[in-house]
Amino acid sequence: MRYLTVFLLITFLFYCGGKRVRQPLDFQLENLNGEQVNLKNHQGKVILLDFWATWCPPCRAAIPHLINLYEKFGDRNFIIFGIGLDEKELLINMRDEMNIKYPILIGNNEIAKYYQIQAIPTLVLLDKNGKIYYKEVGFSEEGVKKLESKISELLE
Repeated sequence: MRYLTVFLLITFLFYCGGKRVRQPLDFQLENLNGEQVNLKNHQGKVILLDFWATWCPPCRAAIPHLINLYEKFGDRNFIIFGIGLDEKELLINMRDEMNIKYPILIGNNEIAKYYQIQAIPTLVLLDKNGKIYYKEVGFSEEGVKKLESKISELLE
């Protein structure tokens, strides 16, 4: 009886201490054309979320590299959503200035909170099931290389 009690106690502690698996967030955000974009419409794709703002120099530095990734992998079940944490007009100006081809969505507090965005730029790579596979805060050339490798892994 004593062993059974100990076994049940240990099992209970392991169960309580386990990580909670977060369900993928099925967000709906407005794009720069005023249309609603829903994450579930891209189910089965590898998705890169780029949380950024127009006033952020590292965010601006990352964009040409993200454009390259979009051009390299865009025809292979991969999409980038730039999630701008700024006013719509500023995002439109930045898109035009930097010739951004991937979709830009207008972010909100809910999505930033869900993905635990505490600094920008933050890149969140989602697998084909919408689960977080990789997250990178800040921008560096080496970080882009690592991100490219992670995208390749998911597309294999």
